[in-house]
Amino acid sequence: MKRLSLKWLPRLRYPRKATSARPHARRSRYVGVLKLLLPAMAAVLIALVAFWPQLRDRTGEFRLRFEPIGSQDAETVRMINPRFLGVDDTDRHYTITAGRATQLDDGRINLENPKGDMALEDGSWVVLSANTGIYHKAQQLLDLAGGVNLYHDAGYEFHTEQASVDLQEGTAAGDTPTVGQGPLGHIRSEGFRIFDGGERVHFTGRARLVLYDEEGAAAE
Repeated sequence: MKRLSLKWLPRLRYPRKATSARPHARRSRYVGVLKLLLPAMAAVLIALVAFWPQLRDRTGEFRLRFEPIGSQDAETVRMINPRFLGVDDTDRHYTITAGRATQLDDGRINLENPKGDMALEDGSWVVLSANTGIYHKAQQLLDLAGGVNLYHDAGYEFHTEQASVDLQEGTAAGDTPTVGQGPLGHIRSEGFRIFDGGERVHFTGRARLVLYDEEGAAAE
């Protein structure tokens, strides 16, 4: 009987045991990072606690810096896209906006491209616009000049070159040629007066009124 030689048997290879060098290295780096990070966090927290009262007191501050354009305009206040809100004697709200506003020395406000709207007592509204205007805020007066347009939501509109509006009383007046039109016809006059928030309109000077009949034909 022949003996089997061990050199013909396949050699079995067993996996090597993982060394613990890598986990130890990772833990060492982690501990090193914590040693640097924790003191830095503690320093930040201490600084935040120390300066927090000053930061809290400054949150409500609002600072403006005005740059003078010239010696005469050093104290001039200018506003872009201003918006003024008010209420008249009958608690009707009105709004005035403009492209630019300049505060004058006497308290008046110079407006560029002013626009205004007012709600009337019956629920209707009036919109007006002009090229320039002067707003007397204390008296609630508005003086308009250049391309003055007034629109009523009932379909009436008036065009003139000058108008003074009393926002508190709900009246308006103008002494330059006026053109108006609406569903009932159109009119030309040398001026106008508006009373009772637009309830009554009086045309001054020489006036010409053209009315439309039921078929839309004009009749003077």
